[in-house]
This record gives sequence, structure tokens and C-alpha cells, in this order.
Amino acid sequence: MNTQNKNFDLTQGPILQKLVKMSMPLMATSFMQMAFNLSDMFWLGIIGDEAVAAAGTAGLFLWLSMAFIFIGRMGAQIGVSQNMGRGDEKSAQKYAQNAFVISLILGTIYASIVVIFNSQLIGFFAIEDASVVYQARTYLWITALALPLMFAHHVITGIFIGLGNTKIPFIINSLTLAINIAITPFFIFVMDMGIGGAAVGTIVATVINLALKLWVMLKYKNRPFKSYKPFAKLESAITRQIFRWGVPIGIESALFTLLFMLVARLVADFGTDAIAAQRVGSQVESLAWMMAGGFAAAVTSFIGQNYGAKKFKRVRQVYKLSLITMGLYGLFVSIVLFVFARPFISIFLQEEQAIIYGVEYLQVFALIQTLYCMEEMTAGAFRGRGLTTKPTIVSVSCNILRVVFAYGFVHFTDIGLIGVWIGIVISVAIRGVWMLVWYKINTAKTLPKHDEIITG
Repeated sequence: MNTQNKNFDLTQGPILQKLVKMSMPLMATSFMQMAFNLSDMFWLGIIGDEAVAAAGTAGLFLWLSMAFIFIGRMGAQIGVSQNMGRGDEKSAQKYAQNAFVISLILGTIYASIVVIFNSQLIGFFAIEDASVVYQARTYLWITALALPLMFAHHVITGIFIGLGNTKIPFIINSLTLAINIAITPFFIFVMDMGIGGAAVGTIVATVINLALKLWVMLKYKNRPFKSYKPFAKLESAITRQIFRWGVPIGIESALFTLLFMLVARLVADFGTDAIAAQRVGSQVESLAWMMAGGFAAAVTSFIGQNYGAKKFKRVRQVYKLSLITMGLYGLFVSIVLFVFARPFISIFLQEEQAIIYGVEYLQVFALIQTLYCMEEMTAGAFRGRGLTTKPTIVSVSCNILRVVFAYGFVHFTDIGLIGVWIGIVISVAIRGVWMLVWYKINTAKTLPKHDEIITG
């Protein structure tokens, strides 16, 4: 292990201090992403609620792309973290190289599908407002052009997280998000590109992001691997392992998004105000889930390195501390969302009915933020041990329930749109409890209670 990578060794030293130090840049990046999303909606809101609804609709297909991004990113993160934990830097580099090539290929395929079938994808939602449909199609096909590059820079982020170095991706991601926030109003208003301007801003920021990360991987004096080759030939054994780890996470993400789209189709029946409220509400709610996702990514690498080093006691300690820490954070978010729901929503929406829908969304979702944060930590712990299938089973099962519950409340009760929010929250609660119980049982049965010494 070279000197630079030893500085990010997660197998020794104070756990909570290192966990917080590693996760803070990831959570800060998530906060920056949330700030960008909210600023994007703010500028689009000036154009009109139709633009917000259009970006929210098109954004679902960009969200769906994360399913394929996760294949390469998580394959790199798990492969790098476990191999660095056992001291095999050569294998870690191979995982980093193979994941990059895989992501470029997947990104190109996905972008091509989105551009070619643009009309049919937006048409799925059967939106009656022609302006919303036109703006959604415009936003989707322009943003799709950046997808291959977006896939690639996410893999490099996964590589650094696997190494335990979250500072570099934080600096680059924050810089490019700031650039995106700054240039978006220029393209929207000065260049008079409307919603297309927001998409162009994303393309520019994505190009800069990947260029900076490749420079760090290839030229930076403290680069993680001295001979990293981003376009190395794929190795069959490593490629298969990346897919074995990444595909379950990708399936989980894809089905979550597809099922979310079905829920969005239910929401669309209540009109443009409801679509806009869901778009804004989900972004404000990301105060919890984006932060939890960042912390969970740190947990995955932390546990990955210690699991690879066979330090099983430390694996248990990492999980326990992360659960307590993010559980308390989730409680804080619950209180904030419930108390300040209307002020948050009113920043982005003007129509009173849309504001009412948005307030109901935040106050209902405030009820499960603590459980959600704890569930994310548990999923991260599973993945760090290479057990990516288990959280997928839980997530997919409960996300199917979310559609069933939402449909049932809408069609078999008279409570209206809030029934959709209630149905989702019930499914999330079931998912959280199931994940926590399963991890406890699995740990008791399969995780050794004593550390092992690596020889050779």
C-alpha cells in the first residue's frame, strides 16, 4: 500500500472520529447536490410551475440512470475497499480500471435509449398539459448527452470512497456543483433558453467534473494508483465480480425508480400542482436521504476495508456507531420537516393548492426519517461485506408494496392525494424494520465474533 493510501487506512484508529471525518465530505457533497436541485427548481419556478413539473418528470429518467451508474460505482467501491483492506493494491487498481470502462459502456447505451425514445418515455405519464410535455422532452434529451460522462465520474468517486479518501471527490463535486448553480440562470434567462438552459448547465458542469477527476487519477502527485489506466482491457473475472456486486444494487435502484414512476403516474391524475408538489417535496426531503446516503457510503467502505482485513469486532463497532449517529440525525430532520413544512414549500411554489399538497407531503414523510436513516446505514453495512443481494430483496419487496398501498388509498378511500404519501410512508416503515431485523439475525449467524490474522 503506497504512502498516500496508508493515510486513509480505515482498519485502525478511532472509529467514530474517522467515520465522521470520512462521511462529512460525502454529506457535504449531498448537501451541495440538494442546494443545486433546489436552486434549479427556484429558477425554473420563476418560469412557472409547468417548468418545475416538466423537470420533475424528465428527472425521473435521469434518476433511473443511477441504477446503471451503481453497477460500476459500487463495483469499484467494494472491490477497492476490500482489496485495500487485505493489502492487495494491484487487485484494487484492476477493479478501479474495469469499473471505469464498464460505466462508459453502460452510460453510452442508456443515453442512446433516452434520446431515441424520448417521446415515448415522457408519454408514459399521459400528461395533458402540452407545455409540460414539450419542456420535459427538451430537458430530457439535452441532459442525456452528459450521461456517459456522468457515469464515468461517479466511478472515480466510488474509487476514492473505497480508498477512504472522500476529500478529493468532495472538492471536485462541490466546485462543479457551484459552477452549475452559477451558470444555470445565465443559460435560462440571459441566453433565453428556458428549461433547456438548465440542461445545458448540467452538461457543462459534468464535463468539468470528469476532466478534473481524470486529472487527479492520472497526473496528481498524490494519485491513488501510480499506473492507473482508465481504458484498460476488461478482465472477465473482475468484470463478473463487479456485476455480481453491482447488479443487485442496480436492480434495487431501477425498480425503486420504476415503481416511483408508477406512483408519479397516480400523482399526475391530480394535476400539475400535484406533480410540482411531489417534485419540490422530494427535493426538500432529500435533506435526510441524501445525507444518509453519503454516510452510508462511508459505512460501506469502512466495513469493506475492515471485513477485508478480517477485523470483525471493528465491523460490529462501525455499524453500531453509525446507527446511533444517523438515527439522531433522522430525528432532527423529522422535527425540522414537520415544523417548517410550509415555509420550505412556499419558497419554490406559488399556487396555493400546490403549496397545500407540498406541506402535506413533508409532514407525512417527516414521520419516518429516523427509521429511514437507520435503514440506510444497515444497507451500507450489508454492502461493505459484499452482501448486496439482501438489501435489494428488502427494498424491491417494499417498493412494490408502496405502489399497492398508494393505489389502494387513492382508489378505495376518499382522502385524495395525501393517500399516496401515506401509502409510501407505510412501505418505508416496513422496509426499515425488516432491514434492521435481518441484519441483526445475519450478523449473529455469519459474522465471526473474533478477528482473524491475515498471513502471507
